[in-house]
Amino acid sequence: MSTVAAERLPESMKVPLLVSQAGGRRFAVAGFFVVLAVVCLAIDMPVARFCVARHTPRFLVDLLKNAETFGHSAGVTLIVLTVFFLDSQGRSRAITAALSALAGGLAANILKLCVGRFRPQSLELQTAALSDTFIGLFPFGAGGSGHQSFPSAHTGTAVGLAVALAAFYPRGRIWFAVLALLVGLQRIETSAHYPSDVCVGAALGWIAGQIVLTLRQPKSA
Repeated sequence: MSTVAAERLPESMKVPLLVSQAGGRRFAVAGFFVVLAVVCLAIDMPVARFCVARHTPRFLVDLLKNAETFGHSAGVTLIVLTVFFLDSQGRSRAITAALSALAGGLAANILKLCVGRFRPQSLELQTAALSDTFIGLFPFGAGGSGHQSFPSAHTGTAVGLAVALAAFYPRGRIWFAVLALLVGLQRIETSAHYPSDVCVGAALGWIAGQIVLTLRQPKSA
């Protein structure tokens, strides 16, 4: 169906249509992020060393610091409440957006329990190799936050939220993607994660968001 035809549909039919159109590329996009994560393993250590040395320009640090709220529970709550109060379908869309963000972050946190990895800020990067960053399988939280670099839950949350918001407000889809990207960059800049962690978090957030949209779409009569 063409974009023009889609714009003529009743509002209640637009989200199901968008979900349907996204279904074919759902796993392709997630697969892209996974492949990108594998590629980023080659630059994880150089990027982490750069960020730990605090070479990032100050204006960019400030920008990323403020953008981080898009992937934080407080920021997500404020955005969801804004949708609730301003949108004519606010209740349903607010719930969906909240669930999408929550699912993205939760998926990342579950994977953290299965794969142990030192955060860049918790490792002596100058002498460490890439293999030294990975601790082992199924640590189940042993070692605390410093051993929970993989993947980025903030990024999973941000991408999950962006997926839902883009479905509801397609004119802002590029902006939502930019905000999610800034969250991922902020996690790298602050030495909380490696680039590959962020890519895997994005993959989980994308899948979680698509699943929530599919489950939450109105059932046909």
